[in-house]
Formats: sequence, C-alpha cells, structure tokens
Amino acid sequence: MTTKPRFSRSLLSSPQQGFTLVEVLVALVIFGVIAASVLKTLQDSVRQQAALEQRLSANWVAQQALEEIRLRTDWPPLGKKTEKLLLADREWQVTAEVKSTNEPRMRHIIVQVGLPDESPTLTIDSWMAQPVTSSSASSGTSGKNGG
Repeated sequence: MTTKPRFSRSLLSSPQQGFTLVEVLVALVIFGVIAASVLKTLQDSVRQQAALEQRLSANWVAQQALEEIRLRTDWPPLGKKTEKLLLADREWQVTAEVKSTNEPRMRHIIVQVGLPDESPTLTIDSWMAQPVTSSSASSGTSGKNGG
C-alpha cells in the first residue's frame, strides 16, 4: 500500500507568499515615524490653540479695563494701578498706567494683562484727549465775522 502525499507538488514548489521579517520591521519603522510626526503636529496644534485662547481672553480683559478707565472719568489721573480679576475661569493681573505726553491735553494709557506672577501676555496702548469744557469753548471765537 502506497501512501499519497498530503500536499500536491504544486503547493510545495510554489514561491513562498507573505512578508519577511525585514519587510515587517521596515514597515513598522515607517509607520512609527509617520505616527510620531502626526503626534508632534497635533501636540503643537493644541499648544497653539491654548496660547491663542489665552491671548484672546487677555485681550477681553485689557479692553474691559481700558473701557472702565474711560467710563470712570473724563480725564484720568496720572499713575499706575495693579489689580487682580477673574474672567473665563482664570485669575488675571491687570496693570493700568496713565502717563503724561508732550501734548498737555493728551494722556497715554498702557494696560498690561497677564496671569499672576508671570510676564504680561498682552499690552494695549491707548491715548485719551482731555474733553473740551464749556468754559474753554466760550473763551474762543464765537464763529461770527467781525465785519
């Protein structure tokens, strides 16, 4: 009794199919490099988004502080004031400084905003003119021709 081979000769003589270990390792290295670069890009994007969010919130705080100075008085006194306030679930340190300028009827207002114990995130410069009072308006020319 002769036994038949289990596999046909065509299967045994066909070239091997599949990937070699070297090919698999090369593919893994390529995949790893691509995954690392995508991860780095996502990390940079998240960091940039957080920084933009912080600058936007700081801008809101600075604009609010500047408007408070303008609404509080027509002619802000010279000096520097620092205060802390809460906005967007963060505590902000706001420093507002009013300086004189070469023009006596102008004031330079500098508002700096940042997180406490850190350098300012945002600085806004603004200028404010002294309002014309009714007494200074009447001391000028009346607008009529003298002739």
